[in-house]
Amino acid sequence: MQNRRLVLFLLLINPFCTIFAQEKGSDNPLLVHSDKPIRFDLINAASIRSSVNSVIVLSDQRINRIIAASGTSKTPFNVLMAADELFYDLLDLSMKLQTVASTYADDSTRNAANEESEKISMYVNNLYLNDGLYKALQSFNAGNINGLKPNHQKFLKELLLAFEKNGMKLKPLERERLKEINKKLISFGTQFDKNIAEFKDSITFTAAQLKGLPANMLTAWKRPQGDYTVYVNSPNYFNVLKYADADATRRIMYLHYNNRAYPANVKPLDSLVFYRQKLAESLGFKTYAEYALADKMAARPENVWKFEDDLTVKLTPYVTKELDELKRLKHTMHPELPDSLYMWDVSYYNNKLLDTRFALNSDEVKQYFEMNNTLKGMFGIYEKLFNLKITEVSDMPLWFPKVKAYEMFVDGKKAGSFYLDLYPRPNKYTHFACFPISQYRIADGKEILPVAALVCNFPEGSAEEPSLLLHSDVETLFHEFGHLVHCLLARSDISTQGLSAIKGDFIEAPSQFLENWVWEYASLKVFAKHYKTGAVLPESLFAKMKQSQNVGKSTATVRQVYLGLIDFTFEDKYNTIGNRDLVEVSRDVMKIGQLPFAEGTHFIYSFGHLNSYAANYYGYLWSKVFAQDMFSVFLKNGVMNTQTGIRYRKEILEKGASKEEIDMLRAFLGREPSAVPFMESLGLIAR
Repeated sequence: MQNRRLVLFLLLINPFCTIFAQEKGSDNPLLVHSDKPIRFDLINAASIRSSVNSVIVLSDQRINRIIAASGTSKTPFNVLMAADELFYDLLDLSMKLQTVASTYADDSTRNAANEESEKISMYVNNLYLNDGLYKALQSFNAGNINGLKPNHQKFLKELLLAFEKNGMKLKPLERERLKEINKKLISFGTQFDKNIAEFKDSITFTAAQLKGLPANMLTAWKRPQGDYTVYVNSPNYFNVLKYADADATRRIMYLHYNNRAYPANVKPLDSLVFYRQKLAESLGFKTYAEYALADKMAARPENVWKFEDDLTVKLTPYVTKELDELKRLKHTMHPELPDSLYMWDVSYYNNKLLDTRFALNSDEVKQYFEMNNTLKGMFGIYEKLFNLKITEVSDMPLWFPKVKAYEMFVDGKKAGSFYLDLYPRPNKYTHFACFPISQYRIADGKEILPVAALVCNFPEGSAEEPSLLLHSDVETLFHEFGHLVHCLLARSDISTQGLSAIKGDFIEAPSQFLENWVWEYASLKVFAKHYKTGAVLPESLFAKMKQSQNVGKSTATVRQVYLGLIDFTFEDKYNTIGNRDLVEVSRDVMKIGQLPFAEGTHFIYSFGHLNSYAANYYGYLWSKVFAQDMFSVFLKNGVMNTQTGIRYRKEILEKGASKEEIDMLRAFLGREPSAVPFMESLGLIAR
């Protein structure tokens, strides 16, 4: 993920956030496990509350049955598989409720989803403190572990670790205190996300203030009285900062966007980092980061600090060089302005640099990426690489009229279903993400196929012009669809070994890996066609795009380091922060970006990853190392090589979390992983 894309892959790194169950004979659309389409049109506040009550009752019954199994009656079926069924159903409901909370227009339905998500998260937290369940699993592990399949051993080991990370080894009174901490964390986390999603702001500009913006954008913003109302959301923010000629206009938009959910999120965020530290200390960890990394690839905080600090050292001279070039360009274009470069300048002058150095006009490039054709082309590339087939379905219930539904087939067999919710609207999740809705499950010979959705905020077309995507938007689309394909293809006889169980600092690798295909002409020429003429993207234009690929790359990468360091500083150095304001802390960390902090902004209060990715944001760049290493195999064999793609599908995507991530990498690469391709991709070493 780069700075233009705040991808929130929800519920993939927090063992507290599992959930869902089937109520036998229920007509509640949230409690039906089948391959029939989910009745999103029937979900409302009442069905949400009913589903959570039902799943808790059913889960209590299942827990009692697992505990009741004793002695020789403890079998893989009534302990291990029963535990998998318990957690699968809880996760299933949780994922559905998160989707509802992030997409539904109706306030009462959305609010109920948020409230009930809290309730079920608290239930799962308390479940991890259930002494009888823990002892039943522990007893089964002691007597049966050597006879289990490797992925069953892995499941049991990780489940017991989850219990221990959640306080199972504490004394009863200490567990009660931990329950209270967890309750606060869930409540403040829900409020943090809700405040971001429901934040509303707009700015009124004149035509002169918006000079430089494309005409189709201005048309959408124009009001009867002649001025323009620009809503403060991600697409508008990125477009204003990229195109608006007026320095003051970009600054105003920057200030408004980076004050979203402020001051509403001051207390939730302060409380989150405070209670995380309390949680970690109560479990015997020095910091929350140490606690969070106990089940990650990085393993220990010092490994993350070394990774981030080494990158900072390597990137610093390149960042200086990039920013100096932008300063010179700014002075040439606007000698009347201060020579200093500000955060709201970078995107604008990078765009101008592309035009002056490479004669690359991003508006010209957009003409080749009309949304519908880009989707069709992206599907085609994924189909060829992994031997898939994707078909649109017209009769599936939707949560909003503009959502589209599809089915995916692998080797001719249906693998799952998915939805595309691509454009912004009020109260919808504000960035770009894949939302798993249901994971794969097989039991008693019956398969339940997975379901997922892309929830995005791409620029929507108008009557005058269709939705045209920047090349960076296309990269975002490939990234998010990579998550979705991973979700739909993961397979294991342990149903909770899907996407939800993959380590948080590997989960981005398969999606980042697939971004590479938007930088290869062999793949782009398949679908990049002018929306009016149908002409294929000229190779000469692509050559300019490729030459410009690393423009601003060090600055963009150091921003990712900065975001990871903010997250990690809050979670690993909380006790050294003391009573300092968290914005002050983020200001200090931001110095690595070599740009002045914009006084009066409070970006961290709308940085959603601080809730969902606590102490794990470093994982984006950590994963990128593996992504580029895997892509090096395709560079060697051919980027459209189906044989390599199918091998990757089987060794990485289909394994889900049934195998250790490092072992999957070794199997696909045929060697130990290397950081060299990653460094090459950043231009830090020559290919």
